[in-house]
Amino acid sequence: MPDTSIIIRCYNCLMLNRVPKVKLLTKPVCGNCKTILEFPRQPVWAKNENFDRSIAHWPETLLVIFMDQMCLFCKIVDPLVTDLARDKAGKLKVLKVDIETETEVAQRFKIEKTPTFIVYKNGVKVIRVDGAPKEKADLAKWVENLINFTSY
Repeated sequence: MPDTSIIIRCYNCLMLNRVPKVKLLTKPVCGNCKTILEFPRQPVWAKNENFDRSIAHWPETLLVIFMDQMCLFCKIVDPLVTDLARDKAGKLKVLKVDIETETEVAQRFKIEKTPTFIVYKNGVKVIRVDGAPKEKADLAKWVENLINFTSY
């Protein structure tokens, strides 16, 4: 039987909590401090100030997308990424970084092409892909495989 629970870190006490998927819509609470556990259901815009914390504190798969507002390929993959964030809520967190406004983060990662995708699992960088996938479905398959990948 596949594991149908999700690990969510409490932002108040930083405790990891295993939450059954069926209870995600009922506002689960931390087993330690009883704070309501929050997890994103849509992409989150990252800022220089919170970028490292966002990576370190997310215990599941994290997809970081470096984008430019004027990039055509970014506009094409944006609805797909939003759908992924909604459909995989709890298992996948999507961070968007605007390379024009968050130049420090873009320079640190040497972003030359947009979109650039970087995937983290449990705070560890797993893979980086520069440029958009050939097909929109390729991105969904790629992310699904990374979510299910347990050893690296």
